[in-house]
Amino acid sequence: MAAGKPVSVVVCAHSYERRNVLRAALDSVRQQEQGPHELIVVIDHNPALKDLVVREFPELKVVPNERAKGLSGARNTGLRHATGDIIAFLDDDAVAMPGWISRLRTHYE
Repeated sequence: MAAGKPVSVVVCAHSYERRNVLRAALDSVRQQEQGPHELIVVIDHNPALKDLVVREFPELKVVPNERAKGLSGARNTGLRHATGDIIAFLDDDAVAMPGWISRLRTHYE
């Protein structure tokens, strides 16, 4: 973990068809110069997608949505599993720009 407050990044995903953009989102977080304390992937009621993410990213914390189907339930599940002082959400079809986590962290220091 880099110096400063620990950042948990939560990415919620639901669609197997969007797996390629999900991979890009996860890779963009994993490639940050100052990486996250943890990267949590919440899978919204899609066992096939959960199995794929667990298989391709075994080092990540991958959890099923424990609440009602939808983004709200998935984000609340991610919050429940996060242990960082700062919780950042990244959409599954977004890519974190280089330096995203370090810039985010400076606003909380």
